[in-house]
Amino acid sequence: MLDQLQICKNCSNQYTGKFCNNCGEKVFDNHSKRVTHLFGEAFHFLTHFEGSFFTTLKTIITKPGQFSLDYCNGIRKKYFKPVSLFMLLVVLYLLFPRFQGLNMKLNTYASKQFDYTWASIPLIKKEMREKNVDYKTIALIYDAKSQSVSKLALFLMLPLGGGLLLFLLFWVKKKLFFDHFILSVELNSFFIALHFLSIPFISFLVASINKSWESFFWDDSKWLEIITIIIDITFFTLAIIKFYAQKWYVSLLLALLYGIIFVKVILYIYKLLVLVVTLLLI
Repeated sequence: MLDQLQICKNCSNQYTGKFCNNCGEKVFDNHSKRVTHLFGEAFHFLTHFEGSFFTTLKTIITKPGQFSLDYCNGIRKKYFKPVSLFMLLVVLYLLFPRFQGLNMKLNTYASKQFDYTWASIPLIKKEMREKNVDYKTIALIYDAKSQSVSKLALFLMLPLGGGLLLFLLFWVKKKLFFDHFILSVELNSFFIALHFLSIPFISFLVASINKSWESFFWDDSKWLEIITIIIDITFFTLAIIKFYAQKWYVSLLLALLYGIIFVKVILYIYKLLVLVVTLLLI
């Protein structure tokens, strides 16, 4: 049967073999309609997903920078795709937002406790005036819409912004922007996994044991801030040593610089972008 001339049901291309050489569509026969075949495909997906996903996570956690280095050097089969990994973590974060983190509510932007009032207050007043509604209504609409905006902004700002920052910091290495971008995806994946998945999950477990211990995980906890900064800088340093083949003290200084610019500039611009775009879409 595979030697017979086939007409692809997806693109009408004529070919021989099991797959269309134009679009990749597989030959659909009676075997494909069996329930056992569906379970077989599901089992293949789960085993392949589990293998590549956990291999990628293990490599990122135990050997920072190795995943990006391998991927850029063409070693990709055993790994989960970098951008897919990042987007999966983003979706998980948005599904279980125990902390506001990267998707802040409008009340947070309007609070004098944060440095966004110079932009948020005028924009909120403008929307209230044009829509002829009160602040509570605007806040409810904003909080509902901001999640979809933040998904796109997360992808555009964090990996791309981080990639551009790495490109500027390590331009002497003469690497392609693609290489810096892949490392940025790894760094941002770790950042989201630590700050917005792992720590909230641990805080949930701790709070279920003793509610009073939960205060350690609050946003204004200095001890938590110090611990996460140490973890972030350690990870960034090890990744830079591995990926750029830098000496440890140079890598440490550049990791500190990267971390400061990332948090103070890139994350700030990201949150500001989410605020402005969401309010414009209301």
